[in-house]
Amino acid sequence: MIETGSNRFPMVLALLCTALLGGIGYAVWLGYAEQTIPGLAMVVAAIALSAISPAAGLAGVMMALPTMQHINPMPRGEFSLIELAIITSTFGIGLNLLLVSLRSGWRHLGDLFTPAQIVVPAIMLVGATAISLLNLADPSHMTESLREVRLVIIEPLIFFFTARLVLRRDHNRNWVSIVFILTGAAVAVYGVAQIVFDLGGVQAGDITRATALYSHPNNLAIYLERTLLFTLGVCIMRPRWVPMWILASIQAVGLLATFSRGALVGVVVGVGVVLLFIGAWRWIAGLAAAAVVIGLIGLLLFPDRLLDVGGGGTEPTRFAIWRSAIAMVKEHPVFGLGPDQFLYQYIRRFVEPMGWPERYTSHPHNIILDTWLRLGVLGLATLATLIFGVVWLIQRTTAQIRQDAWAIGAVAALFGGFIHSMVDNGFFLADLATISWFLIVIIITVPRAQTASVTAPAKIVDPPTTLSVGETWPTWQGTAAR
Repeated sequence: MIETGSNRFPMVLALLCTALLGGIGYAVWLGYAEQTIPGLAMVVAAIALSAISPAAGLAGVMMALPTMQHINPMPRGEFSLIELAIITSTFGIGLNLLLVSLRSGWRHLGDLFTPAQIVVPAIMLVGATAISLLNLADPSHMTESLREVRLVIIEPLIFFFTARLVLRRDHNRNWVSIVFILTGAAVAVYGVAQIVFDLGGVQAGDITRATALYSHPNNLAIYLERTLLFTLGVCIMRPRWVPMWILASIQAVGLLATFSRGALVGVVVGVGVVLLFIGAWRWIAGLAAAAVVIGLIGLLLFPDRLLDVGGGGTEPTRFAIWRSAIAMVKEHPVFGLGPDQFLYQYIRRFVEPMGWPERYTSHPHNIILDTWLRLGVLGLATLATLIFGVVWLIQRTTAQIRQDAWAIGAVAALFGGFIHSMVDNGFFLADLATISWFLIVIIITVPRAQTASVTAPAKIVDPPTTLSVGETWPTWQGTAAR
């Protein structure tokens, strides 16, 4: 066992293990894991690194988020990096917890079931999913439904419960949050480079919209919206953290390169909610003025994009999709269509002439309709219960959240993302589901000394190499790293 009085050690260890996990992920991306022996060696190494540093294991998931649409060949099938990261980190952290529990007891695992206001809807989500699978609109697409259940429901929930235990320690929480932000900035840089150097993207009239690692600019916009709001929340709470402002600026430019109107609205709303939450009333006027200025500049430079309604030009294409979705709800009001069934019903029977340009859309571009059609009325009840649970959690810990930079960022990202989900995808993608649960865990795990009213768990203990190590960062941590 290594013991040290320096609180730098867990961060250095997490940095080293995260870098190694990033190298493994890149090797998988390049196809080196397709053969049995190299593939198995990489999986075992990833599990071991996650056991050594649980923070690095979860950081690996954060790095893999924007690669969800890239499928990698493995000895036993094809997997995305986010799926591999969740699986290997879960096994590694599970091994860590087993070793700790054998020595110190099992009481610390009780946090898996708290707070009930979040755990109950998580369990309800599994139940709603199981029932929806028994009532698919088109059972011939059961394979597609099961795939979505695995990627969007089960694995993100596994991540949630794993993160619930690991992020109780402040240095773990700090590191995973930092990697989430850094990854967002790196993806934003790539997206901007696409535009500047003509490396790809999607053509929309006279403009090119950045896609980065995604196949569609809206997917990139939804991702960067979350990372940017998370970063801006930290900037608002710690305005002297110059590196954070730089990272936020990079992400903002990347988001602008997607030309996503919904994401921009989401960012404004998310920041506005945080300003109201912390009582920064004077900043509200500045935010409104900035939004107006950016909007006017956008109208002057890119009027065709900002005023484009799609379809035939008489109304937004979203309206036609929503009407079709409502028609589906009327036919399947109780159980919905089932997971990943929207596309197959929409293109066959429900697409309107006005919606023909987006006839291959796989979701109704509205979180309420999307949940209803995928999981039925029980899914709607689950969504309502989860929203209530998150609001309850925020209300119960308002004083503590106001002192925690990471939690403020999570509040901004959750609220801004929810507003955007009224006109686009909000949860039912592997990256969005995982990010949503991550943000919720960040709020749950505000510093222990301040949140005994929520839960008062024993602290998770890292593997033998990090036992008896201090909890905090030595530099630029603020209150978020107690």
